[in-house]
Amino acid sequence: MADGLKLLDGVRVVSLEQFIAAPYCTQMLADAGAEIIKIERPGTGDPRRWYDPRIGPDDDFISGGFASYNRGKKSVELDLSTEGDRRILHELLESADVLVSNLRPGSLDRQGLAPALLRERHPRLVICEISGFGTSGGPYADWPAFDSVIQGMSGLSSLVGEADGPPGLAPMGTMDLLAGVYATIGVLTALVARSSTGSGAHVDAAMYDIGAAFLERPLTLHECTGETPTRGIDRFSPVGAFRAGDGQWVSIVIPTDEMWRRCCVALGAPELVNDPELDTTLKRAERMSDTIVPLLEKWAEDKDRHEAVAVLRTAGQPAGAVQTIADVRACPQLAHRGLFAVIDDERARHDDGTPLSLPRLPLLFDGRSARPGPVPRLGENNDEFRLPHPSEVSQ
Repeated sequence: MADGLKLLDGVRVVSLEQFIAAPYCTQMLADAGAEIIKIERPGTGDPRRWYDPRIGPDDDFISGGFASYNRGKKSVELDLSTEGDRRILHELLESADVLVSNLRPGSLDRQGLAPALLRERHPRLVICEISGFGTSGGPYADWPAFDSVIQGMSGLSSLVGEADGPPGLAPMGTMDLLAGVYATIGVLTALVARSSTGSGAHVDAAMYDIGAAFLERPLTLHECTGETPTRGIDRFSPVGAFRAGDGQWVSIVIPTDEMWRRCCVALGAPELVNDPELDTTLKRAERMSDTIVPLLEKWAEDKDRHEAVAVLRTAGQPAGAVQTIADVRACPQLAHRGLFAVIDDERARHDDGTPLSLPRLPLLFDGRSARPGPVPRLGENNDEFRLPHPSEVSQ
């Protein structure tokens, strides 16, 4: 981390992880200065090591899908089906503060690593299990889960897409990332509690719970009204997007009467404030697509998206240009904040030699930010941690 900023320096995390949810959790802890020991299958490792796109030579490449969640970690290969490697794991846990796992339900138990047994042997250990449906039982407890499964089951997919189209999926690992964030909160909360109790804790992070809780607004609307929110018009919030004169989009929400007044002032149409069809939030929500958006597009036909946003913003009405991913990568505000940090790894270079930069931990601490570490090769740290056992030394 830049300037020696290591907020979690001295915290050791052992992680039985793969894919996204647990690696994202430990990635945030690594960016904050914790030591992360990533346990991987011998010879193959985390499946995301092999994902496209790849950067670097064919015999020593980095997967973009792996680098995003695994920089700054240490990699150790262990075959936990063998007694010897389980012994090494226990040796690592003797000095560890945290164990994170997102293996399939029951995997720890089958390998003799049940959390209850681990806590007896390592009472100060914080154990965080990330799974699809939790470890406390229930009708879905043994089901495997991926992000798209939880997007669908949580109700998110029912809200994404056009009203007359099929359910949609957010184009990134939304539920995996949320699970990682909540797991991180759980780990840090348990570590703070341990400082006063002296005891670890078991953190049970279920992606399904987290995904449903994430949809608090539609669930609250359903609870209060009995209605089932779905794709299409939001009947409770005037939110939408309109095209400016350059054909590009602007996103806007007008949640209060005062913001509606500001919007009308920006449009040069103050008489709309008291229009009986638009004089309440619920009315504006109902008429957003067929009345307000056309008004905004008529007003913006001689402006590009940035000009339209500037006029609305000057009037005190929040609005934002809808940006492409390329726009975001080139954004001067994000550059000022240093969000995209160079990966400290000689393999992480584009064909023209420029370094690969990825989003860092998106927080500043006293004005300082994390700097991502290198991406570990599979088993890169085997020699550091696979110490010989007394039985091997005596042979």
